[in-house]
Amino acid sequence: MNVSPPLRRIHSDQTLEAGAGRFALEYWRKQSTEDIVESLQPGSIEALKVEPDGRIMNGNVRIKALEERGFDVNSLPREVLP
Repeated sequence: MNVSPPLRRIHSDQTLEAGAGRFALEYWRKQSTEDIVESLQPGSIEALKVEPDGRIMNGNVRIKALEERGFDVNSLPREVLP
């Protein structure tokens, strides 16, 4: 069985909550969990993209919003970058 490593955001909470990043975080906090999960699906324009070690290259803000809700982000399908 192929087990993916845990997801790791590359941006700290402080980075995501400060500056221009806070607007994206505010936006995603207002979206439904279902909409956020759908936006991260492999094949979508803004899919969850990660390095083989689990570092998130695309989706950090949405993952933070899901983590704040207690969602199991490690259960999400992901696109692993080469």
